[in-house]
Amino acid sequence: MTVWRFDQGRLDYFQFDEIRRIASALTAIDCIDKPTIENDILREVLATHSVRPFAPANYTVWRNYKRVFGCLLLATDIAGKIICTDLCKILAADAGDIDIDDYLRHFSINFYYPSPIFEGYNFNDKQIFPVLAIVKFLISQFLLRNKPVITTDDIANYLIVNDVTGIEPSEFYANLQPKQFQGDFRQIRELIRFISQFSFLKWSNPNLYLEVTDKDEALQILSLLEPQITARQADAGAELLRLGSNFQGTALGNLTISQVNVVDTEFTEGSKIRVTHLRTERSAKLKAFYFANTDNPHICDMCAMDTLQRYPWVDRIIELHHLLPLSSPVRVETGKTSLKDIVGVCPSCHRATHKFYSRWLKGNGLKDFQNYEEARHIYQEAKKEIFLV
Repeated sequence: MTVWRFDQGRLDYFQFDEIRRIASALTAIDCIDKPTIENDILREVLATHSVRPFAPANYTVWRNYKRVFGCLLLATDIAGKIICTDLCKILAADAGDIDIDDYLRHFSINFYYPSPIFEGYNFNDKQIFPVLAIVKFLISQFLLRNKPVITTDDIANYLIVNDVTGIEPSEFYANLQPKQFQGDFRQIRELIRFISQFSFLKWSNPNLYLEVTDKDEALQILSLLEPQITARQADAGAELLRLGSNFQGTALGNLTISQVNVVDTEFTEGSKIRVTHLRTERSAKLKAFYFANTDNPHICDMCAMDTLQRYPWVDRIIELHHLLPLSSPVRVETGKTSLKDIVGVCPSCHRATHKFYSRWLKGNGLKDFQNYEEARHIYQEAKKEIFLV
């Protein structure tokens, strides 16, 4: 049985807005010699792009985070030099045209076990594409049983124990029989939480949900998630560079945003990442999570109106507003569901907030907020300007 590994405990570095910032920093030092403690230029450059600590400071960033950068398919080291992948350079050059679905599609069809990122890599070993196995299994449950959810236990007992590769046709997943998994679930959860950034997946421990409009959309997603199986490199660094090459474009992102009925035309202005943002805000699953796990969910965070009291014939008129940078997913924590990056607002305040964002971004010559802190600050600025009678 192949062990499914991931970089446990560092999920803040695996959020898409952070991935873009890391990519920009890595590209700025592409092809330099690996830094030393005395001259850790990578730490200096990262500090200009990211608010993450990259701790501890008594080791070089590369020593402690090489595996993170590798898991993200961004960079490796060859002959003593840090080398960025093509994917890293694409993200750094113009990430606004690439959303989380585009990035995760590339990751899913290229990332396999046993991985060149970890010790013990052998280019002759059988390849297992874990993300493809998970998504195919989940979609098969939806298509055949109308059950758009699987659990961490399901992934372990149906997929890992049976050494499912993710290469099998979708019909294969309907006939899988479970066995008892004996192993560590922690790194499995890390991988699941990372890929739940797909716009069509939602995670609430221990459940992974599929959120699509219909079976046709599910089938279209399947058609775009086929593994890249080509000749592998014997050298782990060279193989990592191969995995970060041949980016296939934005087909999946275009598909998922096309399912959104865009009404905020002033705010979106044709911007792909903003339509992705709108899809997140209109997620039925996230709205259910919000109402189940939020104190006073009927009160608008902007104007403080109690919508249930004012409109007693409508149970859930509150809409979700996404505080993160617009191309980033919502973070749903483990344990009790926490939607700390979401606020509930009434429809009027929600539309007005988007107009405020549009005006502010235009005035500052930006397509998107640059980081979480900026996005939250501008939301608070909008909130302060409300005139309450």
